[in-house]
Amino acid sequence: MADDGAELPRWGRITEPTTVLTDVVLALLAFLFAVRLGHRSAVDDSAAGAWLAAGLLATGFASVIGAMAHATDPARDGTFRERLWRGTLYASGLIGAATVVSVAYFATRGRVRTVLLAFAVIKLVVFVRQAARTPEFRVAAIDYGIALAILVVGAVSEMLRRGAPGMVWLIGGVLVSLVAGVVQARRLAFHRQFNHNDLYHVIQMVALYAFYRGGLLLVDR
Repeated sequence: MADDGAELPRWGRITEPTTVLTDVVLALLAFLFAVRLGHRSAVDDSAAGAWLAAGLLATGFASVIGAMAHATDPARDGTFRERLWRGTLYASGLIGAATVVSVAYFATRGRVRTVLLAFAVIKLVVFVRQAARTPEFRVAAIDYGIALAILVVGAVSEMLRRGAPGMVWLIGGVLVSLVAGVVQARRLAFHRQFNHNDLYHVIQMVALYAFYRGGLLLVDR
């Protein structure tokens, strides 16, 4: 029998079980969509689809780290939870960068593509520096919001110019992501046992499916 003073594991008492569960489900969906889209993109030789798959992969890793963070009792190991939270933020920066690179391949070419690819790298570097100084959700939200805005512009442009397939799915994914962002920012919840984080994760599952369906139809310019 263990001593009363023995230290319990970091996950000995999960304080947010529903949030952990929804994060895990979100991660599994993200990994599944990433693998399927990555395989399809390799067959079709689509860089745009491959980079969108990379964004889904990063989403999966962010969700896994997020689940670990929510499973960690802040009263027992606040430092470890803080490190996990920072890992989630950095992974979210990769999501935004991969999204912008995908747009560069399906919506632009030549010099414009080069500029947009450079912008994706610069944006990621700036984000990492900012997140290191201010590890808050709003920093990730702003960065991802910029990526989604670029995705909408690229998708609308391709839909109007070439009637490119898949753009409606991508735009739908952005709109659903915006709804999820509002839920998170306003801390909207159905119940104290199903809080704003849980609802955010569920809504994002719908967004991931839309991005996946749109990614299957992406063609490089």
